[in-house]
Amino acid sequence: ISLKDFRRLCILKGVYPREPRGRAPKNKKGQVYYHIKDIRAIAHEPVLDKFRETRAFMKKIRRAAGRNEKTEAARKHAIAPTYTLHHLVRERYPRFQDALNDLDDALTLVNLFAALPKERAIKATIITKAKSLSASWGAYCATRSAITKSFISVKGVYLEAQISGCTVRWISPHSFTQSMPRQVDFKVMLTFFEFYETLLSFVLFKLYNDIGLRYPLPNKEVSGEGTGSTSAVLATNLKALKSALSGASSAVSEVVTESLEKPTDDEEARKKKTTKKDKQLIKTISTALSGLKEEEEDEEENSDDEENEDVD
Repeated sequence: ISLKDFRRLCILKGVYPREPRGRAPKNKKGQVYYHIKDIRAIAHEPVLDKFRETRAFMKKIRRAAGRNEKTEAARKHAIAPTYTLHHLVRERYPRFQDALNDLDDALTLVNLFAALPKERAIKATIITKAKSLSASWGAYCATRSAITKSFISVKGVYLEAQISGCTVRWISPHSFTQSMPRQVDFKVMLTFFEFYETLLSFVLFKLYNDIGLRYPLPNKEVSGEGTGSTSAVLATNLKALKSALSGASSAVSEVVTESLEKPTDDEEARKKKTTKKDKQLIKTISTALSGLKEEEEDEEENSDDEENEDVD
């Protein structure tokens, strides 16, 4: 295994260097030490085999490209081996509460990638996925009124939310043009994003399922997702949530009317409570959408005033 794949696998598995007991030998200063049990666990990781298959497959693609066989190289690239990190998420977070407690860094990194520009190291698909995850999380927090604290600083907007009894804190950067420092290793950050993307998808699926919605939202409801700014993507997700909740409540009412058996008093009370809850969620989403529309109108008025001042 190469050093690059070893570091990448350590990030995905959650294996970190350890300080040796006692003092390190003088001739071995600067070396990194790991536990033997961690190395043994890495040696039997299924993702390691996928790394080896991918490396061997990429050699074939480079060989075809070197022979100027562009069609063959494109065909092989389309059938390249893939892998998933689902088993790593279940292994590192056996309980849902464990995943929520470790969600701070994941949300901060996802919001950071959503604000970064497209560069050679960062593809447009990664930025689009980060915007989608950030907007889905923001739409859920707005729907459930989960945000309890927030304040603005130089780094960005600090937010705190209460999700299923757990406190989650993250930072959302300002909507400015971000500079890309050269001394930052974006390959390491992309490896963290690869794992956090899977973790956040698991968490959002569970949270959306608890309120009776399917995640990810259907494509017909999220038309144009990932285009424009993060606020536009958030507005699209809020509209999709509103339409999905409206469809769910109408489906429940149709089932009730078509039912032949007369429901009991407990069942009627439960159904009324469910529809009342759905109406409250729709009202909350409408309030959030109106706030986003007012912010967009204010931004347009400010831009118009600046243009008029330039003309004068």
